[in-house]
Amino acid sequence: MRYVFFDLGDTLETVVGDADVLLPGALQMLTDVSALRDDRDRPPKLGLISDFTDPASPAEIPGLEAQYRQIIEGLGIDGFFMPFAQAVTLSTQVGVHKPDARVFRAALDKFDAQAHFHDGIFITESKAHVAAARRLGMQAIHLKGPRDATGDVSDLPSLVPAINRLLRFAPCCKKSGEARGRVASHASRSRATDPAIAAKVAAVDGNSIKMTLDQLSAFPTRWSHSPGISNVSSHVHDSFKTAGYIGANEVRFQGFSMNGAGPQRNVLCGPKAFTRPVLLICAHYDSTSESASTLAPGADDNASGIAALVEVASLLRGVGLKRDVVFAAFGGEEQGLFGSAHCADIAHREHWPIELVINMDMVGFPNGTPANRVVVEFDQGNHNPQNDAVSKAFGLLMAQAAADYTSLAVEHTDIWNSDYMPFEEKGFACIGAYEGGDNPFYHQSTDVAAHVDLNYVKEVVKMVLATVMTIAT
Repeated sequence: MRYVFFDLGDTLETVVGDADVLLPGALQMLTDVSALRDDRDRPPKLGLISDFTDPASPAEIPGLEAQYRQIIEGLGIDGFFMPFAQAVTLSTQVGVHKPDARVFRAALDKFDAQAHFHDGIFITESKAHVAAARRLGMQAIHLKGPRDATGDVSDLPSLVPAINRLLRFAPCCKKSGEARGRVASHASRSRATDPAIAAKVAAVDGNSIKMTLDQLSAFPTRWSHSPGISNVSSHVHDSFKTAGYIGANEVRFQGFSMNGAGPQRNVLCGPKAFTRPVLLICAHYDSTSESASTLAPGADDNASGIAALVEVASLLRGVGLKRDVVFAAFGGEEQGLFGSAHCADIAHREHWPIELVINMDMVGFPNGTPANRVVVEFDQGNHNPQNDAVSKAFGLLMAQAAADYTSLAVEHTDIWNSDYMPFEEKGFACIGAYEGGDNPFYHQSTDVAAHVDLNYVKEVVKMVLATVMTIAT
C-alpha cells in the first residue's frame, strides 16, 4: 500500500487576513490524486502531516485536534482525510515538529505499523522537510512555494502526474505474500543438456561474486541523493572493464535526472548499435535504509544483483552469440525506477530490438521453503498485457534452465515493483529472478554482506547465464 502525505500550510492552504483559504487548484488536485492507482491497481491512502499548536498539557490535545479538524472542514477537504484519527498527524499529538523522523513514523504507524518509510510519499513547499523525508527513505516532492525560485513541481495541478509516476513505478517493496500468480514450476531436468552451457555454468566464480558484493556494500551508502553516488556508478563502470569490456563503445554512462538529486548515471555495457535482437540484463546499484543518507550498505538489495550481473557479463565475454547482449546497472531505483525508466524511454524512442529484459533484484537471501527456492517472475497483466505470452514463455525457459543447470527449485509469480516495469510498459517482454523468501534486513542498515548467501547467488548466476546462452547460442 502507498501513502500520500501532504503538508497543509503553503502547500494546500494559506492565510489571508485571519482566514484559512484553500490554494487555487488544491481541491481538484486532491480529487485527481484520490482517483490514481498504484502498480497493483490500489488507490493510495491520503494523509496530512502538520505542525500545529503545542499543548500546555496532554489534556489540551483533544481540543487542539478539534480546532484543526474545523480548519480542514472549513477548507472543504476533510473528506479526503478520513477517518480523521488515522489520516491526520499533528505535531500536537507527537510532541515534536517536522522534520523530526518521529512525526513521519507516527503518520505511517496510524495506517500500518509495519509500513516502511519507502511506502510513503510526502509533499510540501518546504525544501528542508523534503530533504529530511528523503533521508529517511521516503519519496518526497518539493512543491514550489511562495518564497522559492524553483521546485520539483511549480503548481498544484502538476502534482498529479508527479504522484502518479511514483505510484505507477513504485520502488521495490516486495513481500512474498503479495505476489500474484504464484505457482511451483513443473520443469524437471532434461535427459541431455548442452555441454557448452554446462561448461560455462561450471566456471561461475564465487570469489569473484563475493569481491563485487563486498566492494559495493563497503560504500557507506549508495543512496541516490548522496553526494558520493557518482563514485558508485564509476565503480560499477570499472567492474565491467575488469570483466573484459575495455572499449569506449562497450562500457558507458547514460545520464538521467531525478527530483532533488545531483547528476545521476546508469552504466551500460554492450554494443551501442544493434543489428540483431537484444537481450537486456539488468540490476540496480543504488540502496536505501532507515538512515539512507549515512548508512545503507544494501548487500542483498541490490549489491547481490549487481554482483550477479557482472559475473554473467564476465563469463559471456568473447562467447559467440546470435543475440546482442546489453548489461545495464541502473541508478535511482529506490526513488521510483528513475534510471530504468529513462533507459526504457530511450529504448522505445530509438526502437531498440529488445527481445527480452531479465532483471535481478535481491538474489542473495533464500530463506524460503525449500531453502533453495528462487522466484522466476513473468508478466501477468500489468500495464501492457500484450507482452504476457512472450514473457511467460521466457519465464518457463528460465525455469527449465534452473532445472537443468542448477540446484534451485523454481516458483513463478508475476513481475512487479522493480526495474523491468518501465520496459514492460513500453511493450517489451520482461522476466525477473528474485530470492525465495522475505529478507528481514530489507531496507535496513543491517543489510550487510554477512547476511548474503553466496552459494545461492552462484546458483542464480548459473540460472541466468544458462538462460541467456539457451536463447542466444
